[in-house]
Amino acid sequence: MCNTISVDADLLAALAEPNRLRIVELLHGAPRPVGEIAAELGLRQPQVTKHLQTLERAGLVHAHALGQRRVYALRRAPFATIAEWASARAREDESERDLVRYQAAITTETHRLATDRADRVVRLRRIVAAPPSEVWAAWTDPKLVKAWWSPQHLRVARCVVQAEPGGRLMIVLAEGDGTTHRARGHYTEVVPGERLAFDLDPEGRDGRAVFRVSHAARFTAEGERTIVTLRLRASGFQPGAAAPLAGLRMGWEQSLDRLAALFSA
Repeated sequence: MCNTISVDADLLAALAEPNRLRIVELLHGAPRPVGEIAAELGLRQPQVTKHLQTLERAGLVHAHALGQRRVYALRRAPFATIAEWASARAREDESERDLVRYQAAITTETHRLATDRADRVVRLRRIVAAPPSEVWAAWTDPKLVKAWWSPQHLRVARCVVQAEPGGRLMIVLAEGDGTTHRARGHYTEVVPGERLAFDLDPEGRDGRAVFRVSHAARFTAEGERTIVTLRLRASGFQPGAAAPLAGLRMGWEQSLDRLAALFSA
C-alpha cells in the first residue's frame, strides 16, 4: 500500500547542514539562548543566529522572548512527522520482497537448467467468492482477462482470447516503462464452467518461445464460491528460459490473487 505521509522538503533541507544538526542536538537536551549555543559549539554568534533563523523558518525551532533574552527551543511536532515518514520508508514493501525472491529464483533456475532439463510442474489453488459461471467469464472474456491476468507490477496491454478448442490465446504484459512480454498459444480443451486447458508459451526477444507451458484449470463449485485449481507443466527449455521460468509460479500466484480480488469487494 502506498504511504501518504509526506515531509516538507524545507525541513530536510534545514537539517542537511552539519552545524544546524549540531544545534538541533543541543536544543534536544534543553532550550538555550544564542550565546550559550555559540559557546557550546565553538561558533560565532552571528553564525548561530543565521542557522537558528533557517531552522525557525522551517518550523523546527521557535524563540521565547524572555525580557531582553531570546531562548530557543525545538518544535517537536515536525520531528514526529519526520520520524513517521522515515519509519514508513524503513519498512520493506511486499513488492520489494517479491523482487528479491524473483532474483533468487532466477539464479537458482539458471544453475538448475545447466544440468536438469526435466519438465517443471506447478500446482496452484484459490477459492474465489463467486459461482463458477462468473469465474469462467473472468477467464474467457477479454475485458475481464485484462483486469487480472498479470503479476502485480505488470498490466495486460493486449490480449486475444478465443475460448474454443484450437482457438488462439495471446497475452501481452507491459511494465511501467513500456517493456512488453508476450506469450502465445491455443486452447486444447474447453468445457464451459468446468475446465479449460491451453498452451501459453512465453516468447523471447526474437519472438520465439523460450519454453512451452501447458495449463489445465478446473472450476469446482463450493456453495456460492468456486475452487480454482491450476496445473502447469513447463518443458522444452531454450536459451533465455531462466527468467520467465523462475517467475512462473510467482506470476501465477499473483495473477490468481488478483482474480480472487475481483470478486472480494
